[in-house]
Amino acid sequence: MGEWVQSDGARLAVEVIGEGDPVSVVTHGLCQSRVELSILAPFVPGTKVLFDFRGHGESDRPPPGSYSMDHFAGDIDAVASAYDASVLIGASLGGGAGLRLLMRDPERFERVVILLPARLEAEAASAGVRMRLLRVADALERYPLEEATRRIMELEEAEGAFDGIGSARQTRLEALLRMNRDGIPHAIREAIDDPPVRDLAPVRRVTAPAIVVGQEGDTIHTAEVARELADALPNAELIMFPDPEAMVREIPMLIARIAAFMTG
Repeated sequence: MGEWVQSDGARLAVEVIGEGDPVSVVTHGLCQSRVELSILAPFVPGTKVLFDFRGHGESDRPPPGSYSMDHFAGDIDAVASAYDASVLIGASLGGGAGLRLLMRDPERFERVVILLPARLEAEAASAGVRMRLLRVADALERYPLEEATRRIMELEEAEGAFDGIGSARQTRLEALLRMNRDGIPHAIREAIDDPPVRDLAPVRRVTAPAIVVGQEGDTIHTAEVARELADALPNAELIMFPDPEAMVREIPMLIARIAAFMTG
């Protein structure tokens, strides 16, 4: 049976996998849900607390104006506090919101894993990324979910989004079909111009051991951002893959590295 945590006007859907220490809060990316990471969670040690951000998955869909990076950081804080989590595992949006939380409280977590950070400081989303995300929001607002999914997939295939990664198309299709049609357009429109980190100075105060994972050739989660973040965090290890296909191929190795890090 699912569990729930209240966070600033939104009830968040929570799923707990495993038991014992460490207790990790596991956070997903924009337009996704906890399902994307629930497949990997059993392979890392301890208790993993997964949840859907506001407007995502099974969580509540608060009104517009409730989807800033501070709101997402508050969601992480609420869930981590409810389960006494000492480790943050954040992917994309989840990593960015976790950084926003750590900027307010640098000692909030004992260990930190950031998977595919999207951007830092005042860098706005690039024109191509911005267009792609807004296209998702537009499709969800104009069409039923199945039709919106078909249109988004056609456009992304035409752009070569799945070239060279055999499993990427099916994974993307499944993720699109799970999207929260009502909440995600608000999340996209409000988060797209609210970068998680506006000043790297507070990031340099986060002394917890950290892993930052990046990949070359990713136009959304650029390798440059992963390098910059790993350089700013005082005790960070950077794991960089040569391309997205290599990262998919090396997931067992990556999980093993993260598991060893969490118990080290």
